[in-house]
Amino acid sequence: MPIATTPDGVRVCWDAIGDPADPPLLLIQGLGAHLLGWRAEFCRELAAAGFRVIRFDNRDVGRSQRFPDGGYGIADMAADAHGLLLALDLAPAHVAGQSMGGAIAQQLALDHPTAVRSLGLVYTAPSADYLVGRDLVDERMELPRPRTRAEAGELYLRNEGPCLSPGYPADLAWLRELGGLMYDRGLDPEGIERQLAAVTAFGDRMADLHDLAMPTTILHGDGDRLVSTDAATALHEAIPGSRLTVLPGMGHELPRPLWPQIVAELATNTRREQS
Repeated sequence: MPIATTPDGVRVCWDAIGDPADPPLLLIQGLGAHLLGWRAEFCRELAAAGFRVIRFDNRDVGRSQRFPDGGYGIADMAADAHGLLLALDLAPAHVAGQSMGGAIAQQLALDHPTAVRSLGLVYTAPSADYLVGRDLVDERMELPRPRTRAEAGELYLRNEGPCLSPGYPADLAWLRELGGLMYDRGLDPEGIERQLAAVTAFGDRMADLHDLAMPTTILHGDGDRLVSTDAATALHEAIPGSRLTVLPGMGHELPRPLWPQIVAELATNTRREQS
C-alpha cells in the first residue's frame, strides 16, 4: 500500500477502492484499528454507490508513522487526515469516521470546514465523557502481546467481544483473519496507548459543533457497550440540520446485514450536499 507524506511531514499509509473519477470519501478508523478494519467488501459497496473510497492508517498504527514521544491530540490526527487529502489532491472530500475516527472527523470538519463536503459520524461522541465502556477498553489494553499470527487472531477475537452486535451473528472468521492481518502489518500496543491518551484528552466540542454547516448523518447502535447512545443524541442536537439514525441490535461495529442501510444513509447524506 502506498505511503503519502503530508505537508506537515507525517507519513500516512493509505489505499483507494473505486473509480478515481468518482467523488472521494475518506474513511477514518477508530482506536488501534488498521485501515483494513474498513472491510474491503464494505468499501466496494460504497464504491458501487458512486464513491472513490480512501482508507488510511492513523498515526501510531499499521504502516503509518510512529510517534514514540506521544503528546499529540485528536487535532493532530485531524491534521494528518487533512494533510492526506492535500497530498492526494482530494480536498474537498466526503468524510466518515467511526468511534475515535468520528472524533477525528468532527475535529477535521471544525478545523478545515472547506475540506469536508459532508460528514458521517458512526458510533462516536462529542467528548470522552460518553465513553461508558472505558473499563472494557482498559481490559483490552492489559492483555498480553501475541507471539504468533494465530495468537494474534484469537486475541483480536477476544478484544472485539465487547464490540459485537447483540442483534446480529458475529463474523468470527473475519475477526480472526483481521487479527492475523494486523499482526502481519505490525502490532504496536504502545502506539495504541498513545492514541488512547489522545482520546481521553478529547474535550467537549458541543459548543463548536453548532458552527458546522455541511450535511451530517449520525449512526449509532442501541446495543453499543462502549459509547453511549446519548452521544448520538448530543451530536444530533448540536449539529444544525443533522440526521440521526439509531440502529436496533447494532453494537460497536458494522454488522454485515446492516451494510446496505449504512451505505444508503451515507450516500443519501452526500446527496443532501448537492440539493
